[in-house]
Amino acid sequence: MNPLIELKNVSKIYTIGRNIQVLALNNITLQFNVGEFVAVSGPSGSGKTTLLNLIGLIDVPTQGTITLDGNHISMNGLAQLHRLRLQNIGFIFQSFNLIPVLSAYENVEYPLLLTDLSASERKKRVEQVLAEVGLSELANHKPRELSGGQCQRVAIARALVNKPKIVLADEPTANLDSVTAQEILQLMAKLNQEENVTFIFSTHDPKVVQLARKIIQLRDGKVEQIVMQDNNTVENRKELQGDRPDQPVTKHHRQRGKTKSSANRH
Repeated sequence: MNPLIELKNVSKIYTIGRNIQVLALNNITLQFNVGEFVAVSGPSGSGKTTLLNLIGLIDVPTQGTITLDGNHISMNGLAQLHRLRLQNIGFIFQSFNLIPVLSAYENVEYPLLLTDLSASERKKRVEQVLAEVGLSELANHKPRELSGGQCQRVAIARALVNKPKIVLADEPTANLDSVTAQEILQLMAKLNQEENVTFIFSTHDPKVVQLARKIIQLRDGKVEQIVMQDNNTVENRKELQGDRPDQPVTKHHRQRGKTKSSANRH
């Protein structure tokens, strides 16, 4: 089976001012498969956000190639990148990024306004995803009338409404209290299993790392280690309910120089 996302020898260099170049990613090779639940971890400046931006088609690599469901990203123009992003990728942000003057329903519907769906089909999809995240009764509330956890549920619904193949979550629990963060993680794990959507997290949160079935650890723009974790179904990850977790069975794959992997990243 071909990977859903493949990065081959990808590097990203940012130019600051006239002469300063920053190597954010250094010769990364990774694969992500359908239905994976992946955490990209590492210290600040390790390249997590840059990786998510490349996977999310917000940016393009300086070197190397990225393939999304058979489409070679580096070879597409801006219009094609926009179309691929709209059709394939949902985003969940640390700060929710909801439009304050719109209701929960309208925030979730907003991405669908860029599609050719009819009003009735948009209504059906929005109501379905709001029900999935448990917010049907709050559909007409604006963000200021919702708690942080409820706002993040709206953001999750918005990410899923286009039926994407991939959801990218950049520090999705950072602005939430521990109890709400656990509930949000449980919800995303449940949606991952039920909808078979690939979730890729950039995170410092150990609870996200514990729940992930694949962990990509970055340092200085390189893959330092890939960890495969077993037994991570929603039902048996009791630590998210407050119990102390059993140590998961793990397999470690260290990568030096050229990276060889099948994993997920920031």
